[in-house]
Amino acid sequence: MKTRVLIVAMVMGLWVMGVLVSPFAMAVELDFNISAPTSGTISYGGSGGALVGSNIEVDNVAGLSTPANANVTAFCLSCALNFNTGLLSNAGGPNQNNNGWWSFGSGGTITITGGVQLQGGTDIALGSTLLNGSFNNAFVQDLGAQGFKVTFGTFNDTKNVTLLSYFGLTPGTPFQGALTLLFSSTNPGVGGAFTSTSVFSGNVVNSPVPLPAAALLFGSGLIGLAGALRKKLSLA
Repeated sequence: MKTRVLIVAMVMGLWVMGVLVSPFAMAVELDFNISAPTSGTISYGGSGGALVGSNIEVDNVAGLSTPANANVTAFCLSCALNFNTGLLSNAGGPNQNNNGWWSFGSGGTITITGGVQLQGGTDIALGSTLLNGSFNNAFVQDLGAQGFKVTFGTFNDTKNVTLLSYFGLTPGTPFQGALTLLFSSTNPGVGGAFTSTSVFSGNVVNSPVPLPAAALLFGSGLIGLAGALRKKLSLA
């Protein structure tokens, strides 16, 4: 319960700071799901560089409130999330209020590549680019519980034409997206470098522009991250 309250409080804090928009708005969403356990690496090399995610396994994609195939889950085939954010803009902690944080600016890239098995549709071939975009901002927060950290990021992107058509969306539609990832690493101190291959669950959630709900559709992903964190702690 404490972990869930902490994450919700962090989300509301980011909303107040203007990083996110209202969590109560509902919109069309495409949700790429990352289930634990997963493979991949997340790292920050220090010296004011970028946050980098490499070959993080993506399990499926679902359309929520989409014009076609709403609530249908399409299974990913050898799908991988790769990203590098903008450069480090600020860092702080630990102190009585948090256990450390890293803030990254705009720029960089985010991609999801792989194949998709579409129920009742034409499958998307292996190696296809499913999502391609660039970051508006990103943020890493140390949760202080056995080295667990949570990554937030917002970005603009475009999607694979076949994937959009399957969910009844117009090809070429621009999207706003949000990334959440839970991982673990030791705390290197304020602004310090870290590398982790212990990447757990997460989500990449998108809504078509100009629907503003996309930037805070961390919602379902954060609840899942809270559950994953409680499970990891119970097993420790």
